[in-house]
Amino acid sequence: MNYLIFSDTHGDRQEFEAILHRYQHDPEIAAIFYNGDSEFDDSDPIWQGIHTVLGNMDFYDGYPIENVYKNQKDDIIIYQTHGHLARVADGLQMLDELAEKQQANIVLFGHTHVVFTGEYDHKLFINPGSTTYPRGPRREIGGTYVILTVSAKKFVVRYFARDFQEIASLQQTFKR
Repeated sequence: MNYLIFSDTHGDRQEFEAILHRYQHDPEIAAIFYNGDSEFDDSDPIWQGIHTVLGNMDFYDGYPIENVYKNQKDDIIIYQTHGHLARVADGLQMLDELAEKQQANIVLFGHTHVVFTGEYDHKLFINPGSTTYPRGPRREIGGTYVILTVSAKKFVVRYFARDFQEIASLQQTFKR
């Protein structure tokens, strides 16, 4: 199954809607995750069917701080949070501890606007970067989002640019 992951659009509704329009009705997408900092009202109808969390730039009370998503068919537990409260800019330790409490094997976060995929403490961590304000050594690529493909034997993380083109150099595969 495939999972769409994006984050940190910071009010760029046009880009947000473009990504949704592309994937929201795709039968290959099992779930959509948005890791915070949309700056949209938490009661906006755009959130229907999307797993989202509170970002440090989201100023509405209705967003959860964290989400836990379980899919028995894929045998995954996803822990999702924006990352600011877990101090992800200082490392993954606190975020790992939060995910461990939920027995998660996949951890989604944002906040830093920096593309990151890696294994830490036997979990897959994914930061899709920012579709609007990319930072870090790969910021010249421009805005990014992720499609995570889950199979019985592996996780495949594919990054895409705002023009929906896959960024092959960022693809990574992890054994389960």
